Amino acid sequence: MLPPVASLVLLAATALAANLPIPPPMPASWPPTDEASPIAENFLEDPLVTSALAYVEATVPPQYLSIPPSKYVSPCVATYPAATAATNCYWPNNLCVRTTDTPGFKADVVSCPGDNVWGLTYDDGPTVNVVDGKNQNDTPALRAALDAMKLKATFFIVGANGFQHPEEIKTSFAEGHQIGVHTWTHYPATSLTNAQFVAEIKYTEAMIYNATGSLPNYWRPPCGDVDDRIRAIATALGYTTTLWTTTPVRDSTDADQTDESTASSQKIVDTVKTWFTAQKGFISLEHDISPFTSGIALNVLNEVKAAGANFPLKMMPIGTCLNQPFYRGNGTAPTPSTSTGPSGTPSSTATPSVPASPSPTPGSPIAAAAKSAGEQAMVNTIAAGLVVGVAVLFALCV
Repeated sequence: MLPPVASLVLLAATALAANLPIPPPMPASWPPTDEASPIAENFLEDPLVTSALAYVEATVPPQYLSIPPSKYVSPCVATYPAATAATNCYWPNNLCVRTTDTPGFKADVVSCPGDNVWGLTYDDGPTVNVVDGKNQNDTPALRAALDAMKLKATFFIVGANGFQHPEEIKTSFAEGHQIGVHTWTHYPATSLTNAQFVAEIKYTEAMIYNATGSLPNYWRPPCGDVDDRIRAIATALGYTTTLWTTTPVRDSTDADQTDESTASSQKIVDTVKTWFTAQKGFISLEHDISPFTSGIALNVLNEVKAAGANFPLKMMPIGTCLNQPFYRGNGTAPTPSTSTGPSGTPSSTATPSVPASPSPTPGSPIAAAAKSAGEQAMVNTIAAGLVVGVAVLFALCV
């Protein structure tokens, strides 16, 4: 057994080591954008991932980290052990959600509090579809429609898509929409190892930060594929798991369709119109991943506009409906990129540009997060001093 003083040294050293860098370090290169497979092993060795994984392993209770991954079958499909699905609150198993915070993870967000509040979210973008010089049924067209109606939404972006269209992320952010994490490859999260999942979050986070100068507090698991292991890791990385309302069903099912006909689109719009009634607050699931899904989203907004004063709901982004800061602080902007693109070749354009970081407004979410970052730095300084001081004391005692 270590002497008490030596134990203090070890404890202080562990506290110092278990530090999650904020803002995230920029990676040396970025993963491929084809979403054909999970992030490759060589990208897991970047300090962006290794530092975050070390923090996760130092802070997440072992009983969660030891939950084995599910088996990947196909996009949005994984085979989860039936014997542990309920115990580990695997969402695809009976839509299990965690409703209270625990020492291991934060509760899931599945609805907006209050009445007649519509938490408006779009997944999987951004996408750009230009026809005859005009954006049609894509993220810019959807954003223009929202802005014309003076509405804001939350976009849960896939990192691989965002990397190809950083200007869309920057514009959406600048216009007041909220940008959340939806992983880099959209693989079922429970099918990933701990390191792979950390990489999925951190590369997407770094890309968002590089485009906006801010870090989200919220992420959404692709296809709702989440269990307690994934919840715990996401919580350690600073994220709240955000799903959507299932009672009553508020999934438009737009991305589930194999028939992309006009009739199929209209059927979905008609279903969403049944939501246009007074009710408890909810969070919807729509997508801007393709011209088909974005077209449906635009048609839904047209129906909202047509309802006029008879429309009983207030549409808003997730952070607003929860009355919680959607972003952490921006800290200091990363050094201009010397990263390489997905091919591994140096690229000055592959990395999204970094906006100037304004001074935080007192009392704003960014100011609060910046204060938090300062407090973390103070903790680190104290921990470092404790390591040195106790080490000296230990040397004198022995």
